[in-house]
Amino acid sequence: MFSPLRPNAALNSAIISRPDLPSLDALDRITIAYLTLPLVIFLLGWLEIWAALPLIACLAYSLRPLIAPWPTGDRTQPPITSAQLTVAVLVGCGWTIFGGTGHLVFANFDWHIRDAVLHDLVTSTWPVGYGALDGKESILRAPVAYFLPAALVGKLTGLTFAHAAMAGWTAAGAILFLLQVLSLIPSRAGIAVMVTVAAMVVLFSGLDIVGSILNGGPRFIANWHIGSHLEWWAGRYQYSSMTTQLFWVPNHALGAWLTIGLLCRHKLATHLDSMLLIIVVAAALWSPLSAIGIVPFVLWDVISRMARQRSFSLFHPRVWAPALLVGLVIAAYLTLDPSRIPKGWSLGEGGGSPALDLLRQAQFFLLEAGFIGAAILAIRRSSQVVLALVILALLPFAYFGAGNDLVMRASIPSLTLLAIGACLALFGEPLDKSGLGKKAVLGGLLLIGAVTPIEEFARAIVLPAWPINLQATLVAADCGRYPANYVARLGQEPIRYLLRSPHRLALAPIRAQDCDNPADTLMRKNGLLGPR
Repeated sequence: MFSPLRPNAALNSAIISRPDLPSLDALDRITIAYLTLPLVIFLLGWLEIWAALPLIACLAYSLRPLIAPWPTGDRTQPPITSAQLTVAVLVGCGWTIFGGTGHLVFANFDWHIRDAVLHDLVTSTWPVGYGALDGKESILRAPVAYFLPAALVGKLTGLTFAHAAMAGWTAAGAILFLLQVLSLIPSRAGIAVMVTVAAMVVLFSGLDIVGSILNGGPRFIANWHIGSHLEWWAGRYQYSSMTTQLFWVPNHALGAWLTIGLLCRHKLATHLDSMLLIIVVAAALWSPLSAIGIVPFVLWDVISRMARQRSFSLFHPRVWAPALLVGLVIAAYLTLDPSRIPKGWSLGEGGGSPALDLLRQAQFFLLEAGFIGAAILAIRRSSQVVLALVILALLPFAYFGAGNDLVMRASIPSLTLLAIGACLALFGEPLDKSGLGKKAVLGGLLLIGAVTPIEEFARAIVLPAWPINLQATLVAADCGRYPANYVARLGQEPIRYLLRSPHRLALAPIRAQDCDNPADTLMRKNGLLGPR
């Protein structure tokens, strides 16, 4: 262990593969493999081979604790039970199906573009390009991790099988996350408690219905339909329920969920510590904005452990340097051509009153996170929950992306932490009379918030499924536009010399059936989009 009184000895004896640390269990290893597999595919598919192989070696070095000896008597978590596995599989698969992945039921309108991205990844050589844009070569620049395993399957078996693979990949992520949460509940809990905890995760949300009624009043009530999308009630901001995240943006949600789940499962030092940086890098390829929301929790975790253990071994270059090399390449790719993306500060935007904006943000924070967070802390003290609330209070001060994507996506890790915190507050603490009232308050808030995900499920049931468009490219699906959050222009950035030359995808004339979004048409026809 590092001693601040003997820094040279500590540095010389720093052992990165710590045999004294508890090993990761099967759930941890599968989760980390799930998060990092797309990173391997990306490096081999996007970069020149001379650049890809050294980075693959760095990745393998960073992940070497995955092949550490299997845990025996040093478990940090009890083994996953068959009951936990059964609940996670059944709930995770049902949750995914209702989300529209695979189009077995109605899929929300974001899937129109997402299907096109998968089409391009399957039908084109990597990296995908779209020809000249403003006099420069264009490239698909997007957090593609979610798509890559399914796209690889599609290259071997066809686009139809790629969509089936993406549904399976999504379900696998949901199952792993539910297993992470269930593993935190005392093992003595019965099947009824496990089902309730899984339902709490699925139905976790802020108080969107309260905000909608307060801000919309009689007009909202008059226009409220079964299956309405409630989460734009604040106008500029949205903190998405767990179900909204899975139904609309699993590509942004799954990486954040699983990373937060790993942090919650490991309060003490384990082999996870040395892999945290490469996990953040992998999460960034899933969603850079979600990764921004993950970073404060990772830093808090690392700093807290170093303070408790008085050890600075994680600062050894052998820990962070290989992961940093991979991270620099991923960051360079994800930040290509940022000038096309709108960004700025929210207060006083458009000539509005900063004071009024502050009041709106305060209302938004309290209804979406503040009341629930306070109820959790009243039952169970948690520095992570406090950190989550601080992040959620600050995020609305800035915007990034046409739909204020920073607020929606960077909030996902904090909202995930609140969802886990609520489960632990209700079922991870002993039930006593003094805390019964506090748990009843938290349970009541969660029941009110559950209206939002119930509406998401209702829409999947009420509206008809629409078929996957197997011909539309990304540009065609966006009606001839080159969406800034998916397509970048290549200049003389250093990453240009590591990337393979983009393969120009043949862009046929735009057809009406490619441009029209069936989900958007159905939702607008039935008045289900809500205010925005």
